[in-house]
Amino acid sequence: MDFLSERTAFTTISETVVKAGVSLFNAMKYIYMVSDKDFYNINIRDIFRIALNDITDTACLYNTGIKLDKERCAAMNTPEYERVLPLMVYSFAVRLPALRYVKTSGGVLNDKQIKTIYDMVISKGAGNFENVIPDDFEDIRRLVKSGRSLPAYDAEWYKGYIYAYVPGLAAVNNRNVFLLGSADILFTLFYNSLEEELANQLEELSQS
Repeated sequence: MDFLSERTAFTTISETVVKAGVSLFNAMKYIYMVSDKDFYNINIRDIFRIALNDITDTACLYNTGIKLDKERCAAMNTPEYERVLPLMVYSFAVRLPALRYVKTSGGVLNDKQIKTIYDMVISKGAGNFENVIPDDFEDIRRLVKSGRSLPAYDAEWYKGYIYAYVPGLAAVNNRNVFLLGSADILFTLFYNSLEEELANQLEELSQS
């Protein structure tokens, strides 16, 4: 794909992937927090709507007037849970070969370009702790080249990580079931929004 400035385009795309990971990480914290005292006062659809409105706006939920409370989010304020952030970004990054499906007026991204964007995302802190993410960049790239469908993006890795490393969120209670149930919905919607955002950005950048 041709760009006026390839470096600028790749930086923009890689930053979008990172911001999407941060936004999803923040959204899950908000969902966990409002499932406490405010469970019956705040409509979960509002959290979804705001978070999905602009997945690159990592501070959008702060503008709701709801402040994250350390005590109410205590189970998430651990080093183990903090690893979820680089995992979320990584889970998006390994699927970047799917950008080969995006056709713009400037053409399509080639393998080298996609690998460069992937490397930029990894350099920003994305990582696969204990190989929690089952997907692999090269495996996804081979699937794309063969024309086969990618596995659906879902929250299974997130739930598996919670069960293994964050016992405070794994116990069966109303809050935890609400959190993990919300993840099943939000993760898929978030990835779909990221795909759309990246496709729009590529079209704009290819014309710059």
